Amino acid sequence: GEPGEMAVKQSANVMGLQEGYSQEQWGPWRSHGLLLQQAISELSWQEEAQTLAKVFKEHARGKEGYLSRDEFIAIMQKYPCCNAAYHKVFFDLFDRNQDGYLSETDFLGGVLAVSPFTPHKLETPSGQLRMQFIFLYYDANRNGRLEVEEVAKMIEHIQQLRGQPHSDAMVDATALVSLYTEPFGFAAFHDAAQKRMLNGTSPLLRTQQDLLEAIRQQRQGGAGAGA
Repeated sequence: GEPGEMAVKQSANVMGLQEGYSQEQWGPWRSHGLLLQQAISELSWQEEAQTLAKVFKEHARGKEGYLSRDEFIAIMQKYPCCNAAYHKVFFDLFDRNQDGYLSETDFLGGVLAVSPFTPHKLETPSGQLRMQFIFLYYDANRNGRLEVEEVAKMIEHIQQLRGQPHSDAMVDATALVSLYTEPFGFAAFHDAAQKRMLNGTSPLLRTQQDLLEAIRQQRQGGAGAGA
């Protein structure tokens, strides 16, 4: 391959994307590690990041510098912040290269993205990180694009979260996807949200409680019962 082509392939792997990364399909996608660093400074999240890094190190025992699925679930059980049914779901989502382990960046980036306290502004690093995780979450077969059924599922979730009467999500999804000539990849998803053709992504993919809040409560010796 040409040197340029190689660079694209490498950057695709770095970004947790598959081979055959296409600019047209992925558009404004950024490296999660880079977005995490930018989001930490944007939200002044340094102290939170340190707390999470410490929890990460306490639990990452089997393989140094990595959390296994069981170790991740142990954290989620120790510091309950969401329904246990979602523990595996979040692990699989945060494990972007699907190797069965989370690096510290995977863990911190994921937790920041799904926190109910993280703002949802598309043009900021934290908002972009959230959008990338939302996209990966609904791209259930991980083929780099959202099929009409996957878009419909997202629209259905948005309606449920907004307490809206359910319109036919399939009809809405078909209409939205048909506005784009290329496959509905991250570029199209981002564009649709930015142009407000896809509204209501803000409450998607959030834990009921902030994990850091749960950690804080535990560390205060359970003070906070009744809080």
